[in-house]
Amino acid sequence: MTPEEHAAVESAFISGFRHAHDKLGFLRLARIPLELHRAHKPGLKLMQVVIEDTYEVGRASPGFASRELVYHPLPGKLVTAAARLRFRYVSAEDMCEFDLSALEHHADRDAQDSAAAHERST
Repeated sequence: MTPEEHAAVESAFISGFRHAHDKLGFLRLARIPLELHRAHKPGLKLMQVVIEDTYEVGRASPGFASRELVYHPLPGKLVTAAARLRFRYVSAEDMCEFDLSALEHHADRDAQDSAAAHERST
C-alpha cells in the first residue's frame, strides 16, 4: 500500500470510528485485534484508541543575526489540520502503541499462523 493509500484508509477509519455508535463493533468490523499475543511475554489488551488532532496555525524560522525565531501566523485559508491515530495496548509488564499499518501486519500474520495451524491439524 502506498503512503497516500495508507493515509486515505487511516482518514476513513478515523471518520468512521468517530461517528460509530458501537465503537467495539466498529473495531471488530475493521479487524482491529482486541488482544495481541506475544511469544514469551504476557499478551497485550487493547485499552484505548487515540485520535490526536493538530492544527498548524503558524510557521517559524531562524532570524538573521538573532537567537529569536521569526514567526509568521498563517491566514485562515492556509491553516492545516491533521489527525494521528494510535492503538494503545497494555499488559501486566508494559504499554505499547501501534499505528493502523502495524496492526494490519499483525492481523495478516495471525491469519497466516491460524491457517498453518489448521492445515497441521487436518
